[in-house]
Amino acid sequence: MCTQGSDSECTANDIMRERNYEHCLPGYLTRILPHDHLDGDDVDITMTPRTYNWFIFCSICSILMHIIDMVFDYNIAIQYLLYNKITYFTWTICFIVIPSLINCIVSKRMQNQDKEIHTSTNDLNGTKISHIMIKNKYCFVVTVIFQLAPVLHYYESMKYALKAYQYGKSGDRVNASRNHSKMLTEVEDVALLRVFECFLEAAPQQILQLTILLKSHNEINFYFVHQVATIVSSLGSMGWAMATYNRSIRLAQQDKSNISNVGVAVQFFWHFFITVARILSVSVVASIWPIFTIICCIIHWICMTIWVVIDSHGMLQFCRDYSRSPHLKPKLREYVYSILFATVIGIIHIFIYFNTVDSNTFWKHLFFYILCFLENIACNVVWGYTSPAEVTCAWYFKVCLAFCTLSFFLGIAAMIIYYTIFHPSKKQHSAVSQIT
Repeated sequence: MCTQGSDSECTANDIMRERNYEHCLPGYLTRILPHDHLDGDDVDITMTPRTYNWFIFCSICSILMHIIDMVFDYNIAIQYLLYNKITYFTWTICFIVIPSLINCIVSKRMQNQDKEIHTSTNDLNGTKISHIMIKNKYCFVVTVIFQLAPVLHYYESMKYALKAYQYGKSGDRVNASRNHSKMLTEVEDVALLRVFECFLEAAPQQILQLTILLKSHNEINFYFVHQVATIVSSLGSMGWAMATYNRSIRLAQQDKSNISNVGVAVQFFWHFFITVARILSVSVVASIWPIFTIICCIIHWICMTIWVVIDSHGMLQFCRDYSRSPHLKPKLREYVYSILFATVIGIIHIFIYFNTVDSNTFWKHLFFYILCFLENIACNVVWGYTSPAEVTCAWYFKVCLAFCTLSFFLGIAAMIIYYTIFHPSKKQHSAVSQIT
C-alpha cells in the first residue's frame, strides 16, 4: 500500500489495490458506516441446511409482508378516489411513488458502484434481474409503481444463498464463500432499502391515515376499515424492517459480533415504541394544525440534514465516481448528490436516529432523544389545549395523550436494556473476562 511521501514510487496497480481496499465493501450500509475490508474469497462461512432454510423462510416472509403492505396502500388510495377524496388520494399516491422512486435510484447507484468497482472481475452484474429491471426504462417504471426494488434484492440474496449452499454441499469452499459474501452484500442492500421504505413511505402513510382517522372520528364506514388495515400493515412492515436492520449490518462484519435473537427482539421494541410515539405525536397535532405541523417537520428535517452533512463523510463516499482516482478532489456533481442523499437521511431523522458514522453514539442519542421528547410533549400540549370539545370528550383523547408519553419511555427503556445487557460488546467483554 502506498504511504505518504512516496507517491512517485506507487504504481498504477498499487493505487488500484489501495482504492479497492478502501471502497470494495460488502454492502452499501457499510460504505456509509466504514469497517474492515471483507474479501469474498476469505469469508469462511457457509450456509448449513438449518440456517439456509431459515434465511429463505425469512426472505419469503419479508417479500410477502412487502407485497401485502403495497396492496393495502394502493387499496386505500383507490378507496379515497372512489369516495371522491382527491386530496387524500393524491397524498397517499405521493407517499407510495416518491419513496419507491428514491429506493430505485439508490438501488441503481448501488449497482453502478458494483460495476465500477468490479470492472476487472468476472462478476457479471448485467445478469442480475435487479440490474435488468432498473436499467430498462420500462421495467424501471414498473419497479417504481409496484415498489419492487427491495423485492429484487431479496430475490438476489436468496439466489446467492442457494448457490452458496450448493457449493458448500459439494465441497467447493471457494465458490461457497464467494457466493455467501455476495448474499451478505444483497442482505445489506435490502436492509438499507427497507429502512428507506420504512421511514419514507410507511411512517408518512401512518401519519396521514391516523390524521384522517382523528379528523373523522365519528365516521365509521368501508374505507375506515381499510385505513386501520393499512396502519396495522405498515406497523408490521416497519417492525420487521427494524428488527433485521442492525443485525444485517453486523452479519457481514467479521470484526464485530452478531446480535443475539433476544438482542434483536429488544432492539425491535426500542425502535418500534420510539417510532410509534413519534408518529402518534405528529398525527395528533396534524389533525388540528396540519400546516403548522408540516412547517415544524420541515424545520426539523433541515436541521437534521445539516447535522448529517457535517457529521458524516459517508454520504460523499457513497456518491463518488469510483471510476476516478480516490485521490482526486470530488466533483461538484458528487457534492450535490451527497447533499441530496443526506436530505433523504434527514427525513428518516424526523422519526428515529439513523447513525451514519461508525463511532460512539451516546451523546448523539442523548441529544436526539431529548429533542424528540420535547417535540412530542409540545405536540401533545398543543393538541390538548387547542382541540375542540368533541375531541377532548372522545374516548381516545386521554388514551392518545397517555400512549404518546408511555410509548416513548418504553422505547428508551428498551434502548437502555439493549445497551446494558444485550449489546454484542457485552458478550465480548464477558469472553475476555473468562479468558483472563
